[in-house]
Amino acid sequence: MFSIEAAKIFEILVRVVLVYLSCFILLRVSGRRELAELGAMDLLTMLLLSEAVSPAITGNEQSITGGVIAAATLLGVGVAFSWLSARSKRLDALIQGTAKILIVDGRVNAKTLRQLRITDEDLRSKLHEHGLLNVKDVARAYVEADGQITIIKREELESSRARFHAHA
Repeated sequence: MFSIEAAKIFEILVRVVLVYLSCFILLRVSGRRELAELGAMDLLTMLLLSEAVSPAITGNEQSITGGVIAAATLLGVGVAFSWLSARSKRLDALIQGTAKILIVDGRVNAKTLRQLRITDEDLRSKLHEHGLLNVKDVARAYVEADGQITIIKREELESSRARFHAHA
């Protein structure tokens, strides 16, 4: 139940790192989605992904010790990525991604919309959440690295510019 060979420990460590990196690359390539609002298909994919990689992580090791080692290694890799990301802007952009411009002065960037697989309905819904009915009322909209859509209303941008120039 608790016994495990040193070679098996090393194997689990290597497996976890390889599976983590592989899943990370696959998730980055598949595109970003807002994790807070996973759709049914996205959630199902994530659940099945965890089940699919589970045996690969432990090499079918059934002991509690093997499971704890795998869990600790997963957490350690996550912390290492976070630590490295905080120390390098270039690595942070690679790991976390960067914001992409979705709307500029009321004009939608169709290429970004397609790249990120954002439907017209998704965009319309986001506009409605911000009390907007028309894309022409948007000064800027960004898809943040985490998949959130940030919308800056034209009136808010103009008001901000007016206040800034009034104090200058």
